[in-house]
Amino acid sequence: MDDPNLALPSDPSVDESYTKSSRPARPRSSSSGGANARGRGGAEAGEGSAGAAQPDPSRGAPGAPASPSLTSDAWYRRQLARRLGGVVTCLVLTALIAHLALATAPGQVVDTILMEGTMRSARHYEGFSMLITGLVSVPVMVIAGAAVALVAAARRRPTLAGRALGAVVGANITTQILKDYILTRPNLGVTTGAGNSLPSGHTTVAVTISLALVVVAPKLSRSPSAWLGWAWTALMGVSVMMEGWHRPADVITAVLIAGAWALALSPIERRPRHGAHVQRIMVWISLGLLALALVATVAGLWGFSMSAASPGSGYGFEDFLQIRPWRSLVLGVAAVAWVSAVCGLVMHEVDRLAGQ
Repeated sequence: MDDPNLALPSDPSVDESYTKSSRPARPRSSSSGGANARGRGGAEAGEGSAGAAQPDPSRGAPGAPASPSLTSDAWYRRQLARRLGGVVTCLVLTALIAHLALATAPGQVVDTILMEGTMRSARHYEGFSMLITGLVSVPVMVIAGAAVALVAAARRRPTLAGRALGAVVGANITTQILKDYILTRPNLGVTTGAGNSLPSGHTTVAVTISLALVVVAPKLSRSPSAWLGWAWTALMGVSVMMEGWHRPADVITAVLIAGAWALALSPIERRPRHGAHVQRIMVWISLGLLALALVATVAGLWGFSMSAASPGSGYGFEDFLQIRPWRSLVLGVAAVAWVSAVCGLVMHEVDRLAGQ
């Protein structure tokens, strides 16, 4: 005969008629049984009086909210939307500036005269510009890439190094493909004939290395890296204009292409951000430079007629700029302000992906 003190089976597959007329019995406790139960960590201590099994904590309690995912985080959604918006903005602006500067007569004129104004107003700094542009070379790229990898390795984040170096390689390959195989500069009769130089390869190298260092930098040095990167990329962009190698549109599109790659590959990190208030200062300075660039461009070209836009000595506008020498200085300031503003805004957007 079965022992009436034995506990009824709790397997739900048992026939319900077996337990319908019986009251569930509580298992008898014994000293050895209690000790064994405590030794097993009290796995059965939470059973109810009806003999129901305790839910597995690893599977979550019934009715408990699920673990929050990234897509349910409002902060992450905002950062992701800002990242995607930044990538799209960089790509749209690149296409728009390239079209205006290459395929339209007014765009070719403004782009070229801004470069000539920079060249004329910076003749006394030719040695400095040659020094800056000379620093962009294959050995420098190798050293900078090694520095990025070492910083990421010191932080034990090899994936971060892969993201940063991927942005460097992707942006530089994109620049060379666009300049050599896709974009052309038709001769519209408003400037001297010259091959396409958009985007700037020197600027792409400088800005991608700067952005890569910002991405891998720890929180205490991320803000200084962003400011140094901003100064370095702006100097490189101004230097290639002073040398007459590139026009402002070449430099700006290079910065935008590098920014699109960096924004697409940089991680969104939620961690305490050292010097977050400095980010806002960078934005306000960049916006101020945009306003200065617009005003200086309008002032430098005030009274300019497209009839003066015809090939001549030098790059085509030497005579026009000699009539009123102050135009060279104003247009040079405008070109520097355009380049510096775009560099600052791109650097800020990549920097802002980390920190709260």
